[in-house]
Amino acid sequence: MKRVLLLLIPLVLILAWWFMRKAPLPEDLSTSPDVVESPPPPPTLGDEILGNYANPNSDIRQDLELFQNYLRNVFLLIKKRDTRYYSSNEELAEFLLGKNPHRTPYLSTQSRILNQERQLIDRWDTPLKIHPLSGKVLEIRSAGPDTRYYTEDDFVIK
Repeated sequence: MKRVLLLLIPLVLILAWWFMRKAPLPEDLSTSPDVVESPPPPPTLGDEILGNYANPNSDIRQDLELFQNYLRNVFLLIKKRDTRYYSSNEELAEFLLGKNPHRTPYLSTQSRILNQERQLIDRWDTPLKIHPLSGKVLEIRSAGPDTRYYTEDDFVIK
């Protein structure tokens, strides 16, 4: 038995050396392989519902009504909700992107209603003002074509 072990140990060491010799380690271990960008997430149902948002054949009133109806439907799915989840534009956007009690994205980052900073925007690429009036009612304000808030051309929906 000892004799067999004495023969096997050198054989295992030789085989290990043989395989290690064929796959040398990289000289600089700090380099990493090229980063491969992942494809954009697939569209969500919310992206499809909001597909006509900011359409040239509609107006801001129709845009905000579409968004408001979309939000009402999302909020029907989230039974326990609190205004702390959506008391600002960014928080509402994060809520819709999946930071909610169900951890479900209702929008993708590629949605027409989001800008690069993940803010909800109007047709003029101005972030919407979100103001909770109660636990279940939001006021949504578009700055309008002049892109300045609280001027005559603003459009507000509750």
